[in-house]
Amino acid sequence: MKLKPIAVVRNGVKETVEDWDSVRSKLVFDRRYVEGLYKLGHFDHVWVIFGFHRRRETIMKVHPRHDPRNPLVGVFASRSPTRPNKLGLTLVELVSIRGNIVTVRGLDALDGAPIYDIKPYEEEIDY
Repeated sequence: MKLKPIAVVRNGVKETVEDWDSVRSKLVFDRRYVEGLYKLGHFDHVWVIFGFHRRRETIMKVHPRHDPRNPLVGVFASRSPTRPNKLGLTLVELVSIRGNIVTVRGLDALDGAPIYDIKPYEEEIDY
């Protein structure tokens, strides 16, 4: 399977930050996909699937939150970006949609990260 980015993250964040909840990100969509945003604004939150574009290594055991005081766990028992397929998944607040730009709050992705998909959060199935 080959994934093709549908958008790119623009938020000015070059390094990991402590409080991602306050970060606003613009997801700048390729114009070919704008029609797919139709009625997305009916939702308060969306899932964003993105790529960890600056991570090259895969580490199978990690300290959660990169803190050595936390006991080691397997990468699949963590939210670490050092994953085999370099995919991230985050539930974010949908702030606005204007043309090909979707603004969200709380996305833990660095500036320039590729966006592979977004999906609406639906409480009755995503509980």
